[in-house]
Amino acid sequence: MKHWLRIPLCALLLITAVAGQTANNGVTVVSEERLKQLLPATVFLDGENVPTQERNAALAQMPNGKLLLASLIDTAGYSSAYQEKYSGVLLSQTGFTIGGKSLDAGAYAMGRKKNGDAITLNIYNLGGEQVAEIATQKQDNLRPIKPLQIVTGNDGSARLYLGPYYVSLAGR
Repeated sequence: MKHWLRIPLCALLLITAVAGQTANNGVTVVSEERLKQLLPATVFLDGENVPTQERNAALAQMPNGKLLLASLIDTAGYSSAYQEKYSGVLLSQTGFTIGGKSLDAGAYAMGRKKNGDAITLNIYNLGGEQVAEIATQKQDNLRPIKPLQIVTGNDGSARLYLGPYYVSLAGR
């Protein structure tokens, strides 16, 4: 091979390798500063305007660059049935998969139902209609335990944690 062809060929291989890594980055957690800029003070759920909890919120960037925001909501003063049905929200710019269930871009409410030592995560549209029911898994050795967090793995995978219980989270 001629010497003058080696440099462009090496550059092409390097560009291809970098582009391949960029395309497979997976889900990443976005800074708290950006979260504070985007988190709404309240969300509209099933005819109610409910406050979000900044301290219990997380923002993730999906592989396509779009954002998904998860937050617990303040349901103090609401009935116990309302508190069980609605404990948080998911706001997404893009389609995503949560616990193996595929959802479109949009706004969703989420609620937790305890079944013995397990938790079932129920997802609702903003009209209060259930769109998914997802079994969670428990991770006993999670530290620190926060009421809500998104944790990413080195392989680009992600989990949405509600305390020690989690579901997988991925872009589509």
